[in-house]
Amino acid sequence: MKIAVCEDNNIVAAYLEDYLSSLSVQNIEYEIFTSGDDLIHYMEQEKTSFNIFFMDIEMPGRNGIETSAYIREHDKNALIIFITDHQDYVYQVFEVLPFRFLIKPVQREQLNTVLKNAILQINTAKKLFFFKIGKQQFQVAYDEILYFEGNLRKVRLISTVGEWDFYGKISKVFSDLDVNLFLQSHSSFLVNMEYIRCITETEITLTNGMTIPISKKFRDSVKQRHMEYVEWRCGNG
Repeated sequence: MKIAVCEDNNIVAAYLEDYLSSLSVQNIEYEIFTSGDDLIHYMEQEKTSFNIFFMDIEMPGRNGIETSAYIREHDKNALIIFITDHQDYVYQVFEVLPFRFLIKPVQREQLNTVLKNAILQINTAKKLFFFKIGKQQFQVAYDEILYFEGNLRKVRLISTVGEWDFYGKISKVFSDLDVNLFLQSHSSFLVNMEYIRCITETEITLTNGMTIPISKKFRDSVKQRHMEYVEWRCGNG
């Protein structure tokens, strides 16, 4: 688990560093940066990224929102936790899909809750969906799956890395998935909520521009499930 702290306030940065160094969790590495430019330079030079970013919003030079936009271009799955003095930024940063907000002064209890949920989210996203084509077994990570489409006795899995058709029923697929990440929008479609950009009365638009139909039967549940997901995904601690 690699964590980056990007904070120009030395007191806050030292507080977060002390917190991370005191954790008893194994296999956690962290780096401290005092500006978005320093963080991006490090990522480019080392050709690396981080699983979790603690990101100050107000920084000189490239601010936290601009830095996060760069991160999102190169890593769709990293979790960004914004640290700010104001809750007014909540709507300004939606495009970079933050995981949580921490309001200064940051309390240790908040940090414990946020980090615990972040690790849980990462572990969930790394879960694998298994399916067979003929005698071959395949596996695709949850965080790569865009959606499933059922057609009679076959299911098509559309992911960020490819597409596969296999025999099965969409209802059985749904029962095998984590319902905290996937929703059903139609009798034939299951969607990964992480990739939803917007929802209308009749369709879901994904972050890559693809559209998924919403049937009347699932219209209310789609909105409710997605609202619950966004509240959890972007909630305060």
